[in-house]
Amino acid sequence: MRAAKILRGVADVLERAEHLAIRVLSLGLIVVVFGGVLLRYIFRIPLVWGEELAMFAFIWLAFLSAGVAVRRQGHFRMSALIEYLPGRPRMFIEVGTVLLMGVLTLVLGWQGFSLAASGLAEQSPGLRVSMIWVYAVIPVSALSMLVFLFETLLVGSPPKDGA
Repeated sequence: MRAAKILRGVADVLERAEHLAIRVLSLGLIVVVFGGVLLRYIFRIPLVWGEELAMFAFIWLAFLSAGVAVRRQGHFRMSALIEYLPGRPRMFIEVGTVLLMGVLTLVLGWQGFSLAASGLAEQSPGLRVSMIWVYAVIPVSALSMLVFLFETLLVGSPPKDGA
């Protein structure tokens, strides 16, 4: 019981951190894109690095949002048949689904870690930053998804009203 409470608390903190990062990235994306359009079309000064920064922010947004979607069970799901199944078969399918998602997330994290490691040798053309900063979101989001899947298996789904 205590471990379940700790796991739920860790997942709550992780989700709040992801929500904060998503808000900051969204605001940054809006500012950079709006500023880039304004500078390019009003002042005729292209913001060379703006598109690249916006693309990197969007990549981080997509992967961090995927973690939140896993926790809130907001991912695509075929539930028409599952809803009509009795308790035990329904539980078997739902647990199997979470386990399959866990396996796929482990593969994503493993491959993402390899990609991030390869990013050490690459630099982005516009910002001239190591690509590890872009690719790192893949293993980071995979880790958060695994925490949320583990929470779902051991504690159950979080309350729908938010963390």
